[in-house]
Amino acid sequence: MDTPSHGLAGAILTRAMTSRPGARAALWLGFLAGMLPDADAFFLTGRLDYLRNHRGWSHSFVYLPFFALAMAAVARLFFRRARFADLWIFAAVGIASHILFDWITSFGTMFFTPLTTTRYSLDWVFILDLFFSGIGFVTLLLSLARPERGRRIALAGCAALAVYLGFCAILHARALEAWRRIDRLPPGAAAAVIPQLLSPFRWLGLSDHGGFLHACFFDIGPFARTVPTPRVPEKLSEALRRLPDFYPPPGRARIRTFEKPADSPELRRARSLPEVQTYLAFARFPLETVSLLPGGGAEVTFEDLRFLPFFTGPWARGKNGEYTREPFVYRVRLDGAGRVLERGFIVGGRGRYGGG
Repeated sequence: MDTPSHGLAGAILTRAMTSRPGARAALWLGFLAGMLPDADAFFLTGRLDYLRNHRGWSHSFVYLPFFALAMAAVARLFFRRARFADLWIFAAVGIASHILFDWITSFGTMFFTPLTTTRYSLDWVFILDLFFSGIGFVTLLLSLARPERGRRIALAGCAALAVYLGFCAILHARALEAWRRIDRLPPGAAAAVIPQLLSPFRWLGLSDHGGFLHACFFDIGPFARTVPTPRVPEKLSEALRRLPDFYPPPGRARIRTFEKPADSPELRRARSLPEVQTYLAFARFPLETVSLLPGGGAEVTFEDLRFLPFFTGPWARGKNGEYTREPFVYRVRLDGAGRVLERGFIVGGRGRYGGG
């Protein structure tokens, strides 16, 4: 979930906990504590560090009591009449809401750090959800405009958020069932459905069949339409307008098959790099591609199909061959002796490398 939406959600949750005398402290602490866990971004040094540590220590229930204690101590300087215990509770609720609302997305949250670095994700909601954000924004605005009814308004907003998230959970279950029918998944095959931009009805189905990966975009909503050959958009505005064209109903959905490469010295060498091991530990549906280079050597590329663009694949190349629209594509270039010539994330601009 994006950081401002976390702040909005934290504010209405804490506002719903108190009557008017404590409303100001509740609103401010809920808003700031709701955004606090994303402060870990200021301590991350690059994309690999982001994949390794984002949503880790700052998103942990283990550390939550101590972060809430620190926030309550600072808040006491501004809200001297408030009980310290109340300030701690407001801060704890705001931080907890952030952790839980990141859990419902697909990135993965390590909420038991440092006991374990296992990532947990429910795949219910896209990381930028206008409905979620809109409920929080409207609720907060109304509660500020009508402070005498602020708590009732906040409670209604919390109920609306709960109903919406329950609706998303039901749609996720329906989408996963639809994906299993579309892909005819064998027993034991890893599968997931990933929420998509601007609609809770649009999904990306992913599955691992051992020697190959399947991906499929589809829409389980009542307004899904079939466009046999959707045109690849040239501009962002065009992409948003044509976005529904790429999400047909399940009965018309088209599966994309990505074959996994055969074992090779080049692939083993690339996998042995600590940076690649970090990447593979994060990726849920990693696609590896090995391309032999003229004169010897190879280029090995790693991507996570969770971030597959809806309009092309596997890398969404631009007209000049640059990789511009998919995050977290990591590439290693080796010479004929297996020595690393270049490595890093592809950041666009004719496929140039970015720092790790």
